[in-house]
Amino acid sequence: MRVTREITIAATPDFLWTLLWDVPRMVECVPGCAEAKEIAPHQRYAARMTQKVGPIRLVVPLEVEILAAEPPRRLALLARGRDPAVGAEISMQVTLEIDRRGEASVLGIVAEGRILGTLGTLGHGVIERKAGDMLDEFGLRLRQAAEA
Repeated sequence: MRVTREITIAATPDFLWTLLWDVPRMVECVPGCAEAKEIAPHQRYAARMTQKVGPIRLVVPLEVEILAAEPPRRLALLARGRDPAVGAEISMQVTLEIDRRGEASVLGIVAEGRILGTLGTLGHGVIERKAGDMLDEFGLRLRQAAEA
């Protein structure tokens, strides 16, 4: 699965970059993120996601590893986890690219992932739609946090 989005945010790339590293603010921006904590600054994080996809409710503890950080332009991460109750395994690589456009920034998001187990049986279209909805909501919340 691959989902992409572009979000225009009325903030400088430096401000947006700082916001992306603010763990409590990101918990508020990421749909379904119940909690997150820093394990090793700018390297590893732990998070817990809750989502409902079709008839399946997931509670997934995630390990998040920063793969690349090029301030204030590019951030790449890998999030992996498994819901033990449902037996769903999730692996998602997310790349965020920030470009300046006048007084604003454009955040490009590319999310590529795979989902195995019970959740994977729902079908590619359902999962891709849910991922797209989550990115749209993330973009809206991030814009609101940046512009507040």
